[in-house]
Amino acid sequence: MLNEGNLEGVDTISFARSRISQSPVAGWVVECTFNPEFKPATEAPVTFLLSDTQIHAEQHEVFTHQVVRLATMEAVQHWSQWRLQFEPKTQTVTLHTLKVRRGDVEIDQLKLEKVHLLQREEGLERFVIHGWFTLLMVLEDVRPGDVLDFSYTIQSQKSMFPNQGGYFFTLPQGITVGKYHFSALFNVSRSRKWKSSATDLTPVETREDDMIFWEWSRKNSAGQKPEVNTPAWSVPVPWIQVSDFADWQVIAAGIAEAWMVQDDGAAIAEIASDIEKKEPEVAARIERAIRLVQDECRYLSVNLEFGGQTPTPPETVAKRRFGDCKDLSFLLAKLLKKLGVEARPVLVHSFLRKSIGDFLPLPSLFNHAIVEVELEGKRRWIDATFKSQGGGVLNRIIPDYGMGLPIGGRAEGLVKAPPIEEQPDQFDLREHILLDTSGGASLMEVTLQTEGSQAEILRRQIENAGVEETGKQRLQVMANRFGSATRIGALQYRDDRAANRFILVEVFEIKFILGRHPNDRLCRFALPGNWLVGVLGVPQKDLARRTPFALPYPCHINYKADIDSPAIQKMRLNDPEGHIKSAYVEFKRNSRAGNGYFVMDLSLTTKADSVPPDQVEKHREVLERMWNEASRELFLPKEYVRPRQKPGFGDLPSVPNGNVTAKPATQPAPAPPPAKQMTLGFEKKTSPKSRGQRARHEPKLNNPFAIPTWLKILGIIFVLFWVLMIWFIVTKAR
Repeated sequence: MLNEGNLEGVDTISFARSRISQSPVAGWVVECTFNPEFKPATEAPVTFLLSDTQIHAEQHEVFTHQVVRLATMEAVQHWSQWRLQFEPKTQTVTLHTLKVRRGDVEIDQLKLEKVHLLQREEGLERFVIHGWFTLLMVLEDVRPGDVLDFSYTIQSQKSMFPNQGGYFFTLPQGITVGKYHFSALFNVSRSRKWKSSATDLTPVETREDDMIFWEWSRKNSAGQKPEVNTPAWSVPVPWIQVSDFADWQVIAAGIAEAWMVQDDGAAIAEIASDIEKKEPEVAARIERAIRLVQDECRYLSVNLEFGGQTPTPPETVAKRRFGDCKDLSFLLAKLLKKLGVEARPVLVHSFLRKSIGDFLPLPSLFNHAIVEVELEGKRRWIDATFKSQGGGVLNRIIPDYGMGLPIGGRAEGLVKAPPIEEQPDQFDLREHILLDTSGGASLMEVTLQTEGSQAEILRRQIENAGVEETGKQRLQVMANRFGSATRIGALQYRDDRAANRFILVEVFEIKFILGRHPNDRLCRFALPGNWLVGVLGVPQKDLARRTPFALPYPCHINYKADIDSPAIQKMRLNDPEGHIKSAYVEFKRNSRAGNGYFVMDLSLTTKADSVPPDQVEKHREVLERMWNEASRELFLPKEYVRPRQKPGFGDLPSVPNGNVTAKPATQPAPAPPPAKQMTLGFEKKTSPKSRGQRARHEPKLNNPFAIPTWLKILGIIFVLFWVLMIWFIVTKAR
């Protein structure tokens, strides 16, 4: 078996080329026929005529055969640069066929001398160096309508579990396949199991001598299009899995043995000793160790040996101060143990998450490593690759990975993640508007108080982009939201990392677009609150759902629209409160008003990370109700300039994460004669189509400049009286 040391001084490209060969298909491969004239119900740029994958467990070989029809020039452009990725240190590639079919003519394109080898390191921008090569063949004379037929075999060597294995087979999403074929050949001595995503995906089993052959095959397999907002843990395509592993404990024990390090070295002991001298308390020691790994060690994945299956020794990582998730997690776990704290690495999958328990045990189902630590009898998971975290050990934010496989200690198999309900996650937004209805610009004070993951997002944004650039980005968001915006003063913020709270305050000058009202002396002001419902996403109407509908979770948003204006004098609230609740979301609205001010409070909480497919339509109806509840308008008289700023407007709150005290009504600036008994309407805003209807049913408004009816009648009587008197006097004079 090869290792990195064997390649010192060796030309890596020459070595990679030596791992590529050409030969006919091996005798164990079963020939798979297909229909070359197959056409899907819906025309597509690329049609998969055949997708064939066959596994020989005893020889550690995977045979692949694919046949595709290229209907457009775009498809030709993509597929005519045929490429295959492989890892030379652990894999060998045997090419069998690479040909283009045009009618009855076959053009052989397989020539080893035309093979190009590229070490592209496509993951370098994500700080991943994997050592893989791309085998590239530039095909000649490929035209729309041609059929591309290629097959190859990859043999793999593994440093861990060399005699055990498995495979996870899926079909391309949203693509109809003329025929797919998947098979596994293995010795009867293997305790191999299979599992699939549907009851009709059952293999045909045959036995010959001491070998077992499982085969799955289907013609005209219609690929369903992906649905928007599908949770990452949901696998929406048909899948088949085979595995040799009896249980998860076997995998945990094998990985622990491969990762075992006899001597931690002097570097870790020195770091632990320094932490113990500076921090007398256990919790403080854990916090310092976590911050050291998270903030002082950079993420860089260098998987140059055996595909990165084993972590770099913690001693090396401690000295060089970089590593991938395995390296950093292994370092943090060793450092915490040196401090006398119970800790161990845990393997998780960043996408499959909780659904990993639905599959057969397989090491390749994990793609990320974190650390489990125990403090005060409570388990917590820590992600060593996160930066700028706060909140202490017990309140540190981590995604809901659902399930994980602990490495080290007792081999207990998969465990559930500690409950994330205890993690703080708050987003409190207050928009205080000094409203102008005379056509001038209004002022908006934005106060954003966050806790938990929302605080970390803002903290990292400030650290990475800087205050000035962050201010520009936020200004652009406001301009996109309201059409135009100008920043007044500088962005201010307060970061309490220990409590993991972040407060941000800024002021904008905005010229709001005021809607027309049937009464020319009034205008409509739409309260900026319906964005709140938009964070959930809205399912398409009347569409049967196959997969769950994802929700942001956990999600706790409080929003306050605080409007100050001399135009607000006497207001009748048609519907001051609203409360909508389901098994998945909860929404509340509360409104209040007084002389010169109006306040609307909205809150949104999610209770789950997704909505089941059969409940999506009901969920959409709930969102429509929430949208109507959040969409509100004020009917206000025109020609009132914005009120003056009160002291403290635009300043940071004096108490971190505290509630801003409600302000009294501001004194009105010079304006037209105020209405003595102005009644203002406040009602739901449904949709643009219903505005005309709403205008006919809105509350009646008293016009302060209109002449009362009784006064009009009295005036008419008065005029008639004097007309008659004048007529009588003139008649007498004659």
